[in-house]
Amino acid sequence: MSVTQPLSRAWGKQRLLDLLTAQSEAAIGALLESTTETEVHLLPQVVARLQQPVHFLAGVNDTVMEPKYVRHLASFHASFECCGSNVTQIADCGHLAMLEQPEVVADEIGRILAIHQA
Repeated sequence: MSVTQPLSRAWGKQRLLDLLTAQSEAAIGALLESTTETEVHLLPQVVARLQQPVHFLAGVNDTVMEPKYVRHLASFHASFECCGSNVTQIADCGHLAMLEQPEVVADEIGRILAIHQA
């Protein structure tokens, strides 16, 4: 969904709560409706054109964007190198890592930034 005006935090929080408590089939359907197949097929081209360092976080239990697909998408960026060093998998985590494992995400972002600031 594109918006031109900032949405209230309450609206965003409720939308996330609705998604997390929805039946998995309904949640996946809502996500699929919000992204077109054409947009998904453009993602590798977008990633390949990025000049800045890129790092991907993948929830090990993500059924929306499984880690194998995250790794595939990450492979289009120069940071991927030979072994996917630009991908981190987060244990006990699904699609919304920042809500499910916020401390792990914050620690990983800090680690990544430290590497690039060195």
